[in-house]
Amino acid sequence: MPHCLIDCPQTLARRVGEQTLLAAVHDALDAFGLFKVGDIKVRLNTFEHYRCGAGEDDFVHVVLSVLSGRSAEQRRRLASATVAALVALLPDVESLSMEVVEMPRETFVNRSQYLQEAGLSA
Repeated sequence: MPHCLIDCPQTLARRVGEQTLLAAVHDALDAFGLFKVGDIKVRLNTFEHYRCGAGEDDFVHVVLSVLSGRSAEQRRRLASATVAALVALLPDVESLSMEVVEMPRETFVNRSQYLQEAGLSA
């Protein structure tokens, strides 16, 4: 179920390879062991126009949205493990960061939940 968004400059994504960047984050999340591999969703947002620092320095910022119920320590370790993977992939990029955001279970609805609640699933 986790949804992960990666923000970075378009030039960085092309230089390292979009699929390589997606795989690095996906594999770090998978290796952590909190999620089923088929549930992990990672998307890449690239930017042509941005300002970072005094100019157009490279950056990567990752936002991971997870359902509530994970401890703060689990979320912190998950973020650290993912940033470690990014540091290994991008050793020259100074601005690497990640935040883990909790989504309240009470307000999250996906397709299967909707169909079940609407009485439309078998």
